Amino acid sequence: MLSEDVTMHEIGIVDDIVSAIRAKLKGVAQDSRVKKVNIAIGELEHVTPDHFEFHFRERTKDTSLEGAELCFKKVEARFRCKGCGFEFSAKQGLSGCPNCKAKTNDAIEGTGVHVESVELA
Repeated sequence: MLSEDVTMHEIGIVDDIVSAIRAKLKGVAQDSRVKKVNIAIGELEHVTPDHFEFHFRERTKDTSLEGAELCFKKVEARFRCKGCGFEFSAKQGLSGCPNCKAKTNDAIEGTGVHVESVELA
């Protein structure tokens, strides 16, 4: 069973994604139905496609988004070493920067959840 904090976190993300979709649809005919939404989920996010889709279905009932197909793409995490600037994947840097062994780095990919594209019916 999911904790309430995780569920609230996912609902907040779903609400943000629904708002982003609506922003992309501004200027489109009001009666347009959304056929498909392509969503990227960063590897470092604690969001699963199944739970996201469940909350999306609940939040979009009786809207132009109801029934839209959701396609998910996982975005691999990538980091940049603060010491030497070397870029590496999470697998490469399990014990720090593979180049200089520094332990401090910035995530440059693999965070967040965002809409890549929206297709209309």
